[in-house]
This record gives sequence, C-alpha cells and structure tokens, in this order.
Amino acid sequence: MAGISLNGVYNHFIQDHVSKDVTQADAHRKDELRDVYKSIAKINKNSPLYLLTNDDNVRVDAIDIKERARQLQGNIFNLSDQEDRSSLSHTSAFSTDSDKVVASYIGKTPEEDIGNAGFDIEVSQLASQQVNTGLMLPKDSSSILPPDNYAFDVKVGEQEFEFQFSIYSADKNIDVLQKLEKLINKADIGLAAETIEGTNNRAALQISSKHTGLRPGEPSQFEIYETSGDLTKGAVAALGLDMVSAPASNAHFTLNGEEKAAISNHFTVGSKFDIQIHGVTEPDASIHVGVKKDNEALIKHITALIDNYNSFVSDTTEIHDEKFKGDKLKSEAIAIAREHLKDTEPLGIKLEGDGKISINSDVLKEAVTGSATASALDPIKHFADALLNKAKEISVNPMKYIDRPVVNYKNPDNRENVASPYITSEYSGMMFNNYC
Repeated sequence: MAGISLNGVYNHFIQDHVSKDVTQADAHRKDELRDVYKSIAKINKNSPLYLLTNDDNVRVDAIDIKERARQLQGNIFNLSDQEDRSSLSHTSAFSTDSDKVVASYIGKTPEEDIGNAGFDIEVSQLASQQVNTGLMLPKDSSSILPPDNYAFDVKVGEQEFEFQFSIYSADKNIDVLQKLEKLINKADIGLAAETIEGTNNRAALQISSKHTGLRPGEPSQFEIYETSGDLTKGAVAALGLDMVSAPASNAHFTLNGEEKAAISNHFTVGSKFDIQIHGVTEPDASIHVGVKKDNEALIKHITALIDNYNSFVSDTTEIHDEKFKGDKLKSEAIAIAREHLKDTEPLGIKLEGDGKISINSDVLKEAVTGSATASALDPIKHFADALLNKAKEISVNPMKYIDRPVVNYKNPDNRENVASPYITSEYSGMMFNNYC
C-alpha cells in the first residue's frame, strides 16, 4: 500500500507541476540562482505573515501561474538571438552571389555593423578531401589474393589503426572489396570507403577522408601501409589501397585583396560572419558580403511578442477559482500594454477594449520597411522589457495572486527584519504538505 501511495504522489506531481521544457530564460548559473534567491528574500523581508489555506486548487493555481509566467519569459527570450533578449535589432548577412558564397551574421553589434561591416571575397580554390582510389579488378574473378588472414595499418592524423580481414577460397574480388568497405566504414575513424564501378565489369575500392585541407606540417590526411606482424601482408599493393588519386588541399581566397587560406570551406571572418564557400569565382570578379536589416525577421518578432502577450492575458481568464486573483494579474498585464503602446497605432498595433492587442499586418509591414525610424519602435522594445520584468516578478512571487488572509504585519520601524526561510519556499513546499 505504501508503494502504491508513493507512486500516486509522484505521478500527480509529474503530471501537474513539473515544467515541460527548459528555456534560456531559466536560471542556470550560480549568479543567476543567487539573484533569484535574493529577489525572493527581499520580497519576504518586508512581507506580512499570511495564512495559507489547505486547498489543492490554490496550490495548483499558484504553480500554474508561475509556469505560465516562466513560459512567457522563455518565449520572449527565444524571439531574439541578441544579448539583449528584448532587442528588436534583427540583422542578417547577405552575399551578392549566394550560389558561391553563403554568409550568416554572428556578430554582437548589429546596428553598428549595418553598412559598416563587410568585405569583398574572391575564391581561387576550394578545400578538398584526400581520395585514394585502388586498382580496378575484375569483379567476378577469383580473389587476386590467395585465401589467408590479412592485415594492414591506417594512420589518420596522429592515430594509427590496424585492420584485419580474412579471404576464403570462394571469395571473388568484389566480395573482398565490399568486405573492406564495410570494415572501414564501421570503424568510423574519419574515413569513408566505397566500392566504385569501372568499365568492363571492373570495380575498385575508393577511400576518402571526411575532413578537408591540411594543417601546417601535415603531409596527408591519412596513410595506408603494412607493418611487420603475424598476419599475411600484400593486400595494400594488390588492391592499390595506398594509391592517392586526389590529395587533400586547402581553400585559397582573398578578403579585400589580402591572400587567405583555410583547411575547410566553412570558416568565420572577424567574429561577425559565418562563411560557407561553394564555388570558385571568376578572375577579378569579387563577391561582396555585408550586413543588412532583416525586416522580415523583425515583423515576425513583433507579431510573436504580441501573440505571446495575448495568450498570457487569455490564460489568466481561463482559471476559474474564487481564491485566484485573476483580475489583478490581468489588469497588471494590460496596464503594461496601456503604458507603452498608447502611440503605436501608426505601426498597426492597437490595444483593444478587452485588453488584447490587435495587429494590422499590412500597416506594420509598410511601417517597418518604409517610413518607420528606429526610435519609432522604442515603445515596442520598452513593452517587451516591462513584460519580461513582470514575468520574472510573477515567477518569484506567484502567491501574490492567491487570496491569503494576513495574520500579522511586520514592524515597519524594525530595520532588522529578516526573511523567513519557510515563507520563501511556501509555494514550492506546499505541493507536498498533504503527504508528510
């Protein structure tokens, strides 16, 4: 019976109270957790002593409010990849020839970089893999190697590997090649093997490195050879496994006329651009890479911000409990919108009578892409900041929106009031007080 009861408690907790996801808005670092504790302690230091009723609905409502606020905070955080999470600075990199050079913006100062950051690139050579192509052998002929147990070695970078395999009297050349193909691919050592077809019913084993380029001092991506040992030698020479058909090479390009090289076709420039090159440019035909304002992303950001606000306001009205102060929570959210969005109708954003915000998509698009200046969007940013702060406040003290009688006020003249650890954890500990 005890086990059944404990399982019931656990399942109830998991289903109703555990958050379903983890967002970037959650506290993870020590300093973040310390700030959360200090915020709770500061609230409770001057807070009266309340009487919490033994009511399951009240407990569920308090935790539900906290999770809704946490979700709102996480949704706003996810709208921007800037350090200022409420920022409306949406930028993207562009390339004048995206078929040959693809660019992504990874900088941290988008407003400063628009029109200022950028460069011309000319690509003379792509980085390539090393490819070894073996001898073309008749596929259906008996194995070129006699039946026996064989071994050869492969050196990839600074690591060495030994491969062992057996050849039987019934094996044909194609069987041996396919056997080695599976053996190398299964080892997963940074090489890819493939049996390729040739003319006149012939086939060979082709081995390629998964990485491109050569670092200084590296003669090759990989080497295949044989060393002394107990197993039979001769497989490397007979199959041509050590025959390099295409050596690895670095990418060569110029940035604003300055010669550069990279071991990969994927690299970064100045901690601001992520570059992927796909082709060689024509002589003296440079490709320009720069930063531009991403109006489409900005419109999506604003629309998603408004949608999250409207959902939060709707959620507060869905909780029907006489001890839940839903009107208080809703009115505080609406007050934030009323304060910051009173002059945003030229942007197509309007606060309606029910507390929700409507958007005229056509007007918003025209404003963002046309006449609207950066300062015209300040009310929306301030609205996002205020909404984030309110979400944090609710997460720290959800009991503010639950009806709870005051038992005793603290002495306002006593400067030595301290936070009670029991009050600090009242809304988390109350989930279990029926089971203790």
